[in-house]
Amino acid sequence: MPHRPPFLLALLLLLFTAPAAAQIELEQGNLEVLTDDHPVWSRPGVRYRSQSRGVAIRYETQPQFAWKAGEGLKGGKQTVTHLEQFTFKFKIPLLNTPQNKLLLGYEWDTEKYFFSDPYRGFERQPTLFQLLDERRLKANKLSAYFTHSWDERFYTSARLRMSLNGDYQGLIDFGSIYRTYSAAAVYGKKVSPDEEWAVGITYSNNKARQIALPFFVYNRTFNPHWGIQTALPGQAYLRRNVGKELMNTFLLGATFDSRYYALNTEDRGNFSELGQFFLRNNGVRAMLQYEHNLSAWVWAFGQAGYYLPVNTRFNPASDIDLDLETTVEARPFFRVGVFLAPPKEFIK
Repeated sequence: MPHRPPFLLALLLLLFTAPAAAQIELEQGNLEVLTDDHPVWSRPGVRYRSQSRGVAIRYETQPQFAWKAGEGLKGGKQTVTHLEQFTFKFKIPLLNTPQNKLLLGYEWDTEKYFFSDPYRGFERQPTLFQLLDERRLKANKLSAYFTHSWDERFYTSARLRMSLNGDYQGLIDFGSIYRTYSAAAVYGKKVSPDEEWAVGITYSNNKARQIALPFFVYNRTFNPHWGIQTALPGQAYLRRNVGKELMNTFLLGATFDSRYYALNTEDRGNFSELGQFFLRNNGVRAMLQYEHNLSAWVWAFGQAGYYLPVNTRFNPASDIDLDLETTVEARPFFRVGVFLAPPKEFIK
């Protein structure tokens, strides 16, 4: 197994988990401090930030790239003609008071690799590339979000989530090999309606790993047209709002992207001899996103960028500490979608 310096390993693990945990703050929405006759309560978010998503549908494609098996893996160098990803998610408010908010969320996320000829040279040898060819990898995420405002300056947020990640049959499978349990907590300070910071910690547990790590959030609006949105070290964006009523938003920046799937080869013909594996795929997305308001509730968005792989590896369930590395080419990606964003007065 290749040697990794402890500091580099810790940094990669932090990047792997921070983006998901930072969504506690980022998914709560664009909420402003109340200034009416009721008590003033602090809340996550700054003015003019990008919109929250009550319901979202998204499609992504990544064009051709090479994927090469490393030492200990069969499959050689393969060509992926394209990769498709589809996401549907929504959040339902169960409690919406000035001081407390509770939401339940669900996300259905899939991706599918299309190989040009995964059997070439391995006609009689089953490989993981053959298993993945046009096979839908799925992630069902069930989440609960809670935010409590202590006063006009400080708030806390928490998120509990169960994810079911793998190549299972049907819509959902609660098998233990697919389950990931995660939790995160955030303590934030609203410096002003245009500036906030928060610190947090995230914990995640599944068959492949168990880890707890910190993260830091900083959001700042400089004026109605410019601002920054960060959840470090997971993501950072420069924001530009344009239009007469600021109904168009551009985001330029980068985010760390991580995906994890359990590959269960039991009772799958020749693939059963491979055994069970976990696929872990980490990379950085550099991108430009455009959001356009179609109506009071409905927004459309498009995103284009470049995906830079950091680490793509398989871990056998029989020896989870064994990293079977692969080499994957960088490539562009394109996303389009629509989402519903409740008006701020509705959230209040």
